[in-house]
Amino acid sequence: MTTTQPRTDRRWIIVAVLGCAAFVALGAWAYGLFDGMIDLRVYRLGGSVLLDRDSLYDAQLPGSGLPFTYPPFAAIAMVPLAVVPWGVALVVWTTISVVCIALIWRAALPAGAWTLVPAQWRDRRLVVLAALTGLSLLLEPVWQTIQFGQINLLLTAMILLDLVRPANAKWRGFWVGVTIGVKLTPLPFLAFLLITKQWRAFRNAVLGLLATMAIGFAVIPHQSWEYWTVVIRNANRVGGLAYTANQSFMGFLSRLGDEASWVEPVWFLLSAVFGLAVLWLARKYWLADERVTAISVMALAVLYASPVSWSHHWVWIIPLGISLIRAVQREWGTKPALVIGILWYGLFVLRSIWWVPFRDDRELSWTFWQSIPGNSHLILGMLAFLTLAYTSRSLPDTSAAAEVPAKQS
Repeated sequence: MTTTQPRTDRRWIIVAVLGCAAFVALGAWAYGLFDGMIDLRVYRLGGSVLLDRDSLYDAQLPGSGLPFTYPPFAAIAMVPLAVVPWGVALVVWTTISVVCIALIWRAALPAGAWTLVPAQWRDRRLVVLAALTGLSLLLEPVWQTIQFGQINLLLTAMILLDLVRPANAKWRGFWVGVTIGVKLTPLPFLAFLLITKQWRAFRNAVLGLLATMAIGFAVIPHQSWEYWTVVIRNANRVGGLAYTANQSFMGFLSRLGDEASWVEPVWFLLSAVFGLAVLWLARKYWLADERVTAISVMALAVLYASPVSWSHHWVWIIPLGISLIRAVQREWGTKPALVIGILWYGLFVLRSIWWVPFRDDRELSWTFWQSIPGNSHLILGMLAFLTLAYTSRSLPDTSAAAEVPAKQS
């Protein structure tokens, strides 16, 4: 029997999230973020440069010298933010980010999660979702994304919502390709689609990427050529690799060896080995119809293997934490799962990567004990990977699940 309740729920979810976004925007104003949000300023720089017909990859943000480092399509997409006043752009962008937090929670939470909510609150899922959205702002990667005006929450929501859709959904995978065309870091998801034999989604993702490239070449052909042949190969363009905020294999190795000749080949080897291990585990979870877990595991390959994974890239900890809780609950029960969930999110609230000396190459002289909090995102991510790998042995082994249209439940 069809009811109107789901539609009503969606309306109230939208109202609540927009209200939360407005609150965050006001908080941003009170906190002084109107004078910050450096990455949003860089995005607007990209749009402004296109409107002024200047050279996109020679331009630098006044006062900071930061360049535009994204593919040409990203600059084109940022033109609307460049033509509105700064205050409007900040509020709109912050609202989009907060909405994406709610969408990530809603997509990642399994239906069974609500049984953990006290009975008197089960009819108030809207309140719970709004509370989770607000509390997520305490997480270091999420707040860094909000504070810098970064795009990570939007890209994470696009990938997650795209891939948890039914297998026969029209153009499923297309938005994954678009995210690659905006920021190259989601590129490993193409390998994930291949290894899980999601042929239609892979085709659509490639078409999405090619569409963004075609738009770039159509609008700014010379600068598109410059990006895809020159700029793309310059990893140092985005900042110092040893900086503590770079929570990737390359960041870890650079803090150990600075610019030593062994850093790059070791990074390549580690990334290749870990990437293959991630593909194996992500495929195993996908075939067991644990879709959110498979996608979250795959995100670890993106975070570890990318030359630069700033701490705000780690917003994937939201769905990854849910996956970790599910795995622990399946293996050891509800109480250990709740403890792990509190520890997982709580440790990211502590923001321990900022407890140690940073900037001006002070990361190069860390002691062993300083390197533990300084690399805490990497350590926690690896512990999550190992836990998910260990608990995966109890998953059903069936390839038929790869074509099951339902999302993780």
